[in-house]
Amino acid sequence: MKVFLMDIISLWAEWCEEVPQLTGFSIPRCYFSDPLVNNFETLELRLFSDASTKAYGTVAYLRVTSANKEILTSFVASKNRIAPLKTLTLPRLELMGALLSARLSSNILKALNLDIHCFFWTDSKITYFWVRGQPEKF
Repeated sequence: MKVFLMDIISLWAEWCEEVPQLTGFSIPRCYFSDPLVNNFETLELRLFSDASTKAYGTVAYLRVTSANKEILTSFVASKNRIAPLKTLTLPRLELMGALLSARLSSNILKALNLDIHCFFWTDSKITYFWVRGQPEKF
Protein backbone atom coordinates (compact mmCIF):
# COMPACT_ATOMS: atom_id res chain seq x y z
CA MET A 1 0.00 0.00 0.00
CA LYS A 2 2.82 2.39 0.89
CA VAL A 3 4.56 1.76 -2.45
CA PHE A 4 1.29 2.45 -4.26
CA LEU A 5 0.86 5.77 -2.45
CA MET A 6 4.45 6.75 -3.22
CA ASP A 7 3.79 6.07 -6.92
CA ILE A 8 0.71 8.29 -6.83
CA ILE A 9 2.61 11.05 -5.03
CA SER A 10 5.43 10.96 -7.59
CA LEU A 11 2.92 11.06 -10.48
CA TRP A 12 1.15 14.02 -8.84
CA ALA A 13 4.45 15.88 -8.41
CA GLU A 14 5.35 15.17 -12.04
CA TRP A 15 1.95 16.47 -13.20
CA CYS A 16 2.30 19.63 -11.08
CA GLU A 17 5.67 20.33 -12.72
CA GLU A 18 4.12 20.06 -16.21
CA VAL A 19 1.15 22.39 -15.54
CA PRO A 20 3.12 25.63 -16.18
CA GLN A 21 3.85 24.38 -19.71
CA LEU A 22 0.12 24.66 -20.48
CA THR A 23 0.22 28.45 -20.30
CA GLY A 24 1.24 28.58 -23.97
CA PHE A 25 -1.53 26.18 -25.03
CA SER A 26 -4.57 27.73 -26.67
CA ILE A 27 -7.39 26.73 -28.96
CA PRO A 28 -8.41 29.59 -31.26
CA ARG A 29 -12.15 30.22 -31.15
CA CYS A 30 -12.45 32.95 -33.77
CA TYR A 31 -13.71 30.98 -36.78
CA PHE A 32 -13.66 33.89 -39.20
CA SER A 33 -11.06 36.60 -39.49
CA ASP A 34 -12.59 39.96 -40.41
CA PRO A 35 -11.77 39.84 -44.16
CA LEU A 36 -13.07 36.26 -44.40
CA VAL A 37 -16.50 36.90 -42.85
CA ASN A 38 -18.14 37.98 -46.10
CA ASN A 39 -15.55 36.55 -48.43
CA PHE A 40 -15.90 32.78 -48.29
CA GLU A 41 -16.86 30.46 -51.08
CA THR A 42 -18.03 27.46 -49.04
CA LEU A 43 -18.75 26.89 -45.39
CA GLU A 44 -19.00 23.30 -44.16
CA LEU A 45 -19.46 21.62 -40.82
CA ARG A 46 -17.78 18.21 -40.71
CA LEU A 47 -18.76 15.82 -37.91
CA PHE A 48 -17.04 12.52 -37.18
CA SER A 49 -18.50 9.90 -34.83
CA ASP A 50 -17.08 6.66 -33.48
CA ALA A 51 -17.74 4.14 -30.73
CA SER A 52 -16.14 1.36 -28.75
CA THR A 53 -17.54 -1.02 -26.16
CA LYS A 54 -16.58 1.49 -23.45
CA ALA A 55 -17.64 4.87 -24.92
CA TYR A 56 -18.85 6.75 -27.98
CA GLY A 57 -18.36 10.28 -29.19
CA THR A 58 -18.29 12.88 -31.92
CA VAL A 59 -16.13 15.80 -32.99
CA ALA A 60 -17.03 18.78 -35.19
CA TYR A 61 -14.76 20.85 -37.43
CA LEU A 62 -15.60 23.93 -39.47
CA ARG A 63 -14.12 23.95 -43.00
CA VAL A 64 -14.03 27.29 -44.78
CA THR A 65 -12.95 27.76 -48.39
CA SER A 66 -12.12 31.38 -49.11
CA ALA A 67 -12.68 33.11 -52.44
CA ASN A 68 -8.98 32.65 -53.27
CA LYS A 69 -9.34 28.86 -52.65
CA GLU A 70 -7.54 28.89 -49.30
CA ILE A 71 -8.93 26.16 -47.04
CA LEU A 72 -9.09 26.76 -43.30
CA THR A 73 -10.26 24.23 -40.72
CA SER A 74 -10.89 24.71 -37.05
CA PHE A 75 -12.10 22.59 -34.18
CA VAL A 76 -15.57 23.63 -33.05
CA ALA A 77 -16.76 21.16 -30.42
CA SER A 78 -16.82 17.56 -29.28
CA LYS A 79 -19.05 15.38 -27.14
CA ASN A 80 -18.60 11.94 -25.66
CA ARG A 81 -20.53 9.53 -23.52
CA ILE A 82 -19.62 6.45 -21.53
CA ALA A 83 -21.39 3.34 -22.80
CA PRO A 84 -24.33 2.22 -20.66
CA LEU A 85 -23.80 -0.54 -18.10
CA LYS A 86 -26.30 -2.67 -20.02
CA THR A 87 -24.31 -4.41 -22.73
CA LEU A 88 -25.17 -3.03 -26.17
CA THR A 89 -23.91 -4.17 -29.55
CA LEU A 90 -21.18 -2.13 -31.20
CA PRO A 91 -23.47 -1.13 -34.11
CA ARG A 92 -26.00 0.21 -31.58
CA LEU A 93 -23.24 2.24 -29.87
CA GLU A 94 -22.11 3.53 -33.29
CA LEU A 95 -25.72 4.60 -33.92
CA MET A 96 -25.74 6.43 -30.58
CA GLY A 97 -22.55 8.20 -31.72
CA ALA A 98 -24.30 9.24 -34.94
CA LEU A 99 -27.22 10.58 -32.89
CA LEU A 100 -24.76 12.55 -30.77
CA SER A 101 -23.35 14.02 -34.03
CA ALA A 102 -26.81 15.07 -35.18
CA ARG A 103 -27.58 16.75 -31.86
CA LEU A 104 -24.20 18.49 -31.76
CA SER A 105 -24.66 19.79 -35.32
CA SER A 106 -28.06 21.19 -34.39
CA ASN A 107 -26.58 23.07 -31.43
CA ILE A 108 -23.69 24.42 -33.51
CA LEU A 109 -25.97 25.57 -36.35
CA LYS A 110 -28.18 27.42 -33.86
CA ALA A 111 -25.15 29.09 -32.25
CA LEU A 112 -23.44 30.17 -35.49
CA ASN A 113 -26.67 31.25 -37.22
CA LEU A 114 -25.18 30.79 -40.70
CA ASP A 115 -26.12 28.75 -43.75
CA ILE A 116 -23.72 25.84 -43.32
CA HIS A 117 -23.69 22.54 -45.20
CA CYS A 118 -23.16 19.58 -42.83
CA PHE A 119 -21.25 16.38 -43.55
CA PHE A 120 -21.47 13.40 -41.20
CA TRP A 121 -18.80 10.71 -41.11
CA THR A 122 -18.87 7.25 -39.54
CA ASP A 123 -16.67 4.21 -39.97
CA SER A 124 -19.63 1.84 -39.54
CA LYS A 125 -21.44 0.68 -42.68
CA ILE A 126 -24.24 -0.72 -40.52
CA THR A 127 -24.85 2.69 -38.96
CA TYR A 128 -24.66 4.36 -42.36
CA PHE A 129 -27.36 2.10 -43.80
CA TRP A 130 -29.53 2.38 -40.68
CA VAL A 131 -29.44 6.17 -40.95
CA ARG A 132 -30.08 6.13 -44.71
CA GLY A 133 -32.87 3.52 -44.44
CA GLN A 134 -36.60 4.03 -44.70
CA PRO A 135 -38.28 4.63 -41.31
CA GLU A 136 -41.10 2.21 -42.20
CA LYS A 137 -38.62 -0.68 -42.30
CA PHE A 138 -37.89 -0.27 -38.62
